[in-house]
Parts: sequence; structure tokens; C-alpha cells
Amino acid sequence: RVAMAAFLGFCAQCTDAVKGPHPILPYKGFVENVSPQEQWDNIPGFGKFQILVLIGMLESYGEGAGMDESEYVHYTKGGKPGFYPSIKGKAFGQIPVDLFDPFGILPGMTDEEKVRGLKAEVNNGRAAMLAIFALLSASKGLVVPPLNSIPGFPLYDGNVMVPFSNDFSWISGTARRVAESSGPAIDLRALDM
Repeated sequence: RVAMAAFLGFCAQCTDAVKGPHPILPYKGFVENVSPQEQWDNIPGFGKFQILVLIGMLESYGEGAGMDESEYVHYTKGGKPGFYPSIKGKAFGQIPVDLFDPFGILPGMTDEEKVRGLKAEVNNGRAAMLAIFALLSASKGLVVPPLNSIPGFPLYDGNVMVPFSNDFSWISGTARRVAESSGPAIDLRALDM
């Protein structure tokens, strides 16, 4: 599911509706017409923190955090793989809809259809993992045959494996100022006899 969201997010961020000009800026530091990775780099550190906290909350809820075994059994303890518990009515009743079928318009499924759907989801997830790594590789300038023929494919010169590389520069600046204001440094190696 994460790989599918990453692939669709990359594709959506390449469209003019997302990377193009906006009458109201979506976040502080927004820059037009940059690659999806550069869009992530431009989001302030606190915005990235909020995104990761939301994902972490949904992930911990999906793992059964705060539930007793009558509501949810983890798949490693005999529960159903791929099952996500209902979120409707949780958080002191503030969540009015579920994540899957929020409006209750999808028809019910038989057990055979559910098994087939789970297999399809696993296979789609595998394809999405390959696709997102192909997109990231092509954006670094590596040869990925179907993507090389796309004119204007977004390239990125940063490092996708360091997603917070520019967010903690204030820490090193603060440490430098503290070190400079505390006077001369003492070399402890000179005291060792």
C-alpha cells in the first residue's frame, strides 16, 4: 500500500496541477516546476514532521494499538493478513467515516472475492515497488528503458536516501554558535598522562 501511494504520489506531483503555479501557496517555500523530490525538500521540517506523525498514527492503529483482542487480532497471532480495523467513531467520536469505503457504496464481497482481491493487492504492491524504484532511478539519470523516452522527465540531483538532509542545518549552526561563545576549547588529550 505504501509503494502504491508513493507511485501515485510521484505521478501526481509531476502534473501541472500540483507543481505548477498556485494562487495560494500550498506551503511556505513553495517553488514552481520542480521534481517531486525537490518538492519534498522544499517542505519545511515541521510540515514533514506532521506528515510522518499522521502516517505513524495510522500505522500504529492498523497494528492494533490500544485495542483489545475482541476488536482486533494481529496477523502474527492468528488474525487476517491485510485487515485494517474500522476507524469510524474512534478518537472520541471525531472520525465520521472509514478509510475503506467511507460512504458505504461498495457492494459486499464473498470470501472467494476477498481472497482474489488480496492476491491482486499483493501483486499490485509488488508492481508498485518496482515502479517507484524505476521512477527514482530514472530521476537520478540512470538508464531505465521505458522512462528514458519521456521528454522532460523530472531529474533530481539530490540524494533520495537522505530525506531530511536540509532540515537540521539549524542544529549545526546552533552548536557552532554555542562552541564559539563558550571560550577557548580545552584539549582533553593534553591532560591525559
